[in-house]
Amino acid sequence: SFVSCAYGISNIGYVMICYGVANAIGALATGSIVKLTGRIPVVVFAFSLHLAIIITLLFWKPTPEQGVIFFLMSGLWGICDAIWLVQVN
Repeated sequence: SFVSCAYGISNIGYVMICYGVANAIGALATGSIVKLTGRIPVVVFAFSLHLAIIITLLFWKPTPEQGVIFFLMSGLWGICDAIWLVQVN
């Protein structure tokens, strides 16, 4: 409800596109990054970023003027999700 209530129902699709693109790019990049750094640093990074996003969303009071933040949070969540999906499977 972050997007629909504060940014508008008409923008949900655009924010989800940002999530999907970030997820796809993150999934492609994760394999190469794991070969260079190993699995543990990548998983720790994903955990830390996910925790930071959750804490930010907990305290954030969204307004319609903060359109970029909606896309930023969505994209970062997509990257974290990609890392989890690639490393778990």
